[in-house]
Amino acid sequence: MTLATKITIARIILIVPTVVFYIVGMIEEAVYLPFLIVSCVLFAILCSTDFVDGHIARKTNTVSALGKFLDPLADKIVIVVMLFLIVYFRDFTLFAYDGLVIALLGGLILTRELTVSVFRAVAASRGLVLAADIYGKIKTVLLDIGTAFLILGGVHEVIKWIGEIVFFAGAVLTVWSGVRYLVKNKQVLSDINAPAAKEEKAEENAQDGESVKAE
Repeated sequence: MTLATKITIARIILIVPTVVFYIVGMIEEAVYLPFLIVSCVLFAILCSTDFVDGHIARKTNTVSALGKFLDPLADKIVIVVMLFLIVYFRDFTLFAYDGLVIALLGGLILTRELTVSVFRAVAASRGLVLAADIYGKIKTVLLDIGTAFLILGGVHEVIKWIGEIVFFAGAVLTVWSGVRYLVKNKQVLSDINAPAAKEEKAEENAQDGESVKAE
């Protein structure tokens, strides 16, 4: 197992204490600030190390299939889990309705990430490499910052507002960048479908040939 993959696995494990400290901080009648701060710090470490494992893998030329799978998985897990908890505790101000708006945005974010991940995986299986999109990186930064502020949202209303605004901006950019990414790489869809179409055509020709022989 490579060093980069070990770091990625450590990031996934670190999600557990991040969640635990947040839950403990929120179930207190009076928000227990130290627990929320620790949760936010752990979340920040998770986000910052996202760039570390990828950099190490590329620098040491140890990019692995396991690492490619686990790295984006870790990012999605921490965002989705923390978002679920924030919605569960209904810790919102600007977007009310029991967190319905944020929950819907979370669903869109998850759908976008899964769609792009599957798209990349299928393209990679065909030997096609898709270039990274700068907007995808920007949305990741916005979502990370927004979530960090939301974790501390119980401390002060202003912190909560900032978190909601930044998170909303990141969610909108997430959906937009996902659509843009698919449109930008639409030619890849044709390249992916081409081999399958050729195989179907070859099978049809083979069947036609057998029919002629039978006659």
